[in-house]
Amino acid sequence: MKNYILVGLACLSLSCNQLPDQNTSGGHSLVELKARGDGYISTNARAFLLTGTVHTRLDDNAMMLSGSDRDAAVAKAVKRRMSTLSRAVKKHLDRVLSDAGNGLTGEKAQYFTYFRSAGRDQSHTLKESADGTLSIDFELEFVGSVHLMSLVSPGASTYRTFEVTLNDWSGQTADETVTVRVQGSPTKDAFPKYDALFADGVLDIGIHFGGDYNEGRHDIETAKWLVDLLIEDAWVNDSVKSFDDLKIDSPPFTRTLTIEGREMVVEITVTHSDMVDETEEYKLSDAIKVSLAEKDIVMYSGHAGENAGFIMDYQPRHEIKASEFAEIPMADKYQIYILDGCRTYRTYVDDIMKNPAKNYDNVDIVTTVNTTPFAVGYQMLYQFVYWLTLTNDDGAHFPLSWKAILRGVNTRSFKTVHYGVHGVANNPQLNPHRSQGIACTPCSADNECGAGGNLCLGYPAGNACGVACTHDAACDPGYRCARLVDDPKLFYIPKQCVRRDYACAP
Repeated sequence: MKNYILVGLACLSLSCNQLPDQNTSGGHSLVELKARGDGYISTNARAFLLTGTVHTRLDDNAMMLSGSDRDAAVAKAVKRRMSTLSRAVKKHLDRVLSDAGNGLTGEKAQYFTYFRSAGRDQSHTLKESADGTLSIDFELEFVGSVHLMSLVSPGASTYRTFEVTLNDWSGQTADETVTVRVQGSPTKDAFPKYDALFADGVLDIGIHFGGDYNEGRHDIETAKWLVDLLIEDAWVNDSVKSFDDLKIDSPPFTRTLTIEGREMVVEITVTHSDMVDETEEYKLSDAIKVSLAEKDIVMYSGHAGENAGFIMDYQPRHEIKASEFAEIPMADKYQIYILDGCRTYRTYVDDIMKNPAKNYDNVDIVTTVNTTPFAVGYQMLYQFVYWLTLTNDDGAHFPLSWKAILRGVNTRSFKTVHYGVHGVANNPQLNPHRSQGIACTPCSADNECGAGGNLCLGYPAGNACGVACTHDAACDPGYRCARLVDDPKLFYIPKQCVRRDYACAP
C-alpha cells in the first residue's frame, strides 16, 4: 500500500478509499495504552450554553392591559431585555477573546465566538410579579473556541461564570449586574448510523454544486476537479469518461465494498449549473429535491449565508429559498446533509428542522461556522466521500466516528472554517456494524473480529478482538473505550473496547 502522510489534502492521493498503511495481521500493541493508565460536535470548535436570570419591568400602561394585549406587551418587554443581554454578553466575550488573542479578531483569530441568528440562539422561562417585574431565566447558545471557558472564567473549580452589566436607557428598568454561567456542550462523539445508511444494500450520495457569480466560475472548475478525481480514483461510470461527458441525467459513479461479508454498492451523482440551459434551470432544483427525498447523503456546496437556501445558479439566478425547506419532500429515513458554504451553521439547521419529516433521530447535518474558501472549499466534498466510504485492505467498510471524519476535514488548510455536525446525541457509540459477542474473542487478524473497525489486539495472554467505540458507556461491563495510539496522523484508527484489567478469559 501507499505510504500515508497527512499534509493538507494528501489523503486524496490514496486510491480505492483504502486505509493508509497499518498493521492488520496480529495483535495491535496495548503497551502504550496500558502505560498511559441537538448535540453539536466539532474537532476545533465547541457548542456552549449560557444560562442565568435577568429582570425587567412592565411600564404603567402595560400593567393596565389584559388578555392578548398584555401578552404582547410582555413579549415585547422580554424581547427588548433579551436583546440587551445578548449584546452585552457578546461584547464581553469579544473583549476577553480579543485580549487573549493580542487584539486579533475575526475569522482568523485564535479565539472566536459565533452566535446563531437573532432569536434562534435563545430561549427562556418567565415569572411575573404583582408589581410587573418580569424574571427571565434565559439560555443562549453559541459556538466558540474549544478552550473558551477557561478564558472567560479562569481558575473556576466547580462551574464557570462571568458578569455583565445591563443598562436600560429608557429608565424603565434599573441597571443590573447579571451573573452568566457558561457550560460546554456535553455531547459525546458517536458514529454516523452506518447500519441505516446501508440497510437497503446501497449507499447513494447526491453532490450538488451551487452556482457562482464570480468571473472565474470556481463552481465549474471545482466540479471538474471532483469528477476528474472520481474517474482517476476508479469510481465506475461507463457513460462518463471525462467531465464533458457528465449530463444532468447521467448514471451515478459506483464502487463496491463489503460489510460483514455482504457486498454493498456506493453510488454518487453529481450536478452543476452548466449542465442545463436557461430554460431548464428547474432541473437543477429538481435534482437536489430528489436527493433530499430519497438519497442517504446529500451534499450542497455553493454560496450560502444567513437565511440563504440552495443557490443552484446565477446565470440566471435560480434557487431553493430557505423558506421552502419546511415544505420540500424530505425522506423520513436517516440521512446525512453536508452543507459546505459560508456560515451554514447560522440558520440552515433551524430551517431544515422545520420540515415535518426531519428530526434529530433521522438526520445529521454538517455545517460551517465561518467562511468557506470558495476556490478550494469544494474539495471538502471528496474528503467527506473518502472518509465516509473508507475501506480496509480487505475491502470491508471501515466505520469512522464523526470526530474522526471531522479531523480529516478540519485540517490546517481549513482550520478557520470549523466544520461540525448537528444531531449526534442519539447516534451509536459502538460500531454500528456487527459488534455483539466480539470483544475478547481470540484472533490472529483484524478480519476475524466481525466487521471493519474492530481490531485484533495484542493482549498479554494472546491476541483477542476489540470493538470500535467512542465512549466508555458503549462498552460492556469490565471494558473501557480506549485510544490505541496518540499519533495525530493515525486519527482514523478507532478507539476500542478493551478489558480494564488487560486480561481476556481463555
